Amino acid sequence: MNKKIAFFVLAGILVLGGGISWAQAPLFREQLVYSLTSFDGSGFSKSFCPQSEETLYFIANFNSVVNPRKTIVYYWPITRRYMAGFSTLNEEVPGKLEIWQGGKLINTLEKQKYVLYYPEGYWSEKATIYLGEDAQECYDEYKAAVDEFNKKLQEYYQAMNYYQQQLNNFFEEVRRRREAGETGPLDISIPQQPEPPEFVKFYVTEPAEGFILNLPVGNYEIRVRMEDGTIFEGSEKNLVVFTARRREGVGYEIIPGNRWTKRENCDDPSWIIHAVGKNELYFNPFYQEEYNELYYNKLKDPQNIGRLEKWKWVHVDPVDDAQVLLGRGEEILQTVDKAPYFVKQVPGPELGYEIIPYDEELKMSGYQPTFESYKVTLGEDLVGADYQISTISRETGEHIPKSERTIRFLKKENGAYLYAVAFLPLVAGAIIIISRSYRVEK
Repeated sequence: MNKKIAFFVLAGILVLGGGISWAQAPLFREQLVYSLTSFDGSGFSKSFCPQSEETLYFIANFNSVVNPRKTIVYYWPITRRYMAGFSTLNEEVPGKLEIWQGGKLINTLEKQKYVLYYPEGYWSEKATIYLGEDAQECYDEYKAAVDEFNKKLQEYYQAMNYYQQQLNNFFEEVRRRREAGETGPLDISIPQQPEPPEFVKFYVTEPAEGFILNLPVGNYEIRVRMEDGTIFEGSEKNLVVFTARRREGVGYEIIPGNRWTKRENCDDPSWIIHAVGKNELYFNPFYQEEYNELYYNKLKDPQNIGRLEKWKWVHVDPVDDAQVLLGRGEEILQTVDKAPYFVKQVPGPELGYEIIPYDEELKMSGYQPTFESYKVTLGEDLVGADYQISTISRETGEHIPKSERTIRFLKKENGAYLYAVAFLPLVAGAIIIISRSYRVEK
């Protein structure tokens, strides 16, 4: 009994002590960090590397941006991560960036002007980097497009005011003639509503400066050398430059119709897609590349974790101008084109939703498509066999290599057997414990 009391007292002290430590304000430190704009196979990932991380990771033979900055850094226990207060302090670090390999200086970099160009808008993942004069020209083109849009927008507002006046005059004229006793169709032209201008589709970031790294595969070291010849304290980092192990095949992002926010990936050709009963699945095919898990996770964010012995598929480019096929053996059951869809909220206490095709009515109402995808309907008549999903090129009409996946239907009535299998280890463990207890008692 005394041992139990001592245990609970000790547990209370630990909990109280932990609560006190968690309530303490974080310790703020001024330090040099590396602000990173890293090419990730498709676009660019923005992150920063604090002093706690000794190594940076980049994909070989592509431009990435390294920018040493002075800022405020603090540790956040809830996320177990170091955070940067760039809004409080974001000071440029002068000097040049030295790249070393095997104890030899192989290059010295100066900062260059750069911009990121998003051809499908800011929220798209695909991006291209432009340097030097090309960067300024790209940004000037974007600013000119935005200025032109703003000009057309002002003209649209003026046209809308005039349209409202004409519309009021139209209704007033109709009312006046009806009150005067005119019947039948009225010879009055209906005012035409003006069309709003289309916003600039592409996006370009404001010009900035940084060190542009573009290196072959290998291990390097970097450091910042000041104008007086000294090394800036805390600027020395290891550098791992890597590449993909495989560049082949097609991976799928799958959006289940019954839970569209829970998107899943089916990347490896050996993976099987399981379905139960009637389903609507929305497929998005991507060309993909396979990277080391640790290296790629660290590239996205130096504070990430990963396993050096594991590999992961990365979606790099969507498969455009294609069709998705559902078939069984040589028989093609569905041929699906890409189409836009809108997620409509269903009123009621259950807060449900409905995925509907995006049409002209929604467009005229000012709504944008929620997503675009290839919709495959799996009816209840398909159960009892394996089916295949694949992607073909519209241009050639041929299957894209390694785009095939198996869809396997599971019967609901067999679900009870799955629970029984899950409990088998528990039953086996209980039998072992009981048998051992019996032997000890004997």
